[in-house]
Amino acid sequence: MNIATFTSRVEKASPNKHIKSTKGFRLALELCVTDRAIHPCYTSGLGRFTSNQDHTEIVVSALKAAGVDFVLTNNAPRGSATGNVIKLTAKGRAATKGMRG
Repeated sequence: MNIATFTSRVEKASPNKHIKSTKGFRLALELCVTDRAIHPCYTSGLGRFTSNQDHTEIVVSALKAAGVDFVLTNNAPRGSATGNVIKLTAKGRAATKGMRG
């Protein structure tokens, strides 16, 4: 699968017409292109103005719409949302091989 195929599959499945401009779509595309694990949830801000930015659902739905196989794990000691990690499986890496080469 190439990038154009990935984008068109995600756009067809998404009710959001501006899916390409979302952070979740960019994270899903980065996962497919680089084949490195991503952390779709992170903290933003400093001190009392800190908030969690969670893009896990958007990334998961984009990968499912494109037909890419992945594993959602958590590496936080107490299972918090900021420990979410998404990795491609061997089947997912084979499906996105055309995006890396």
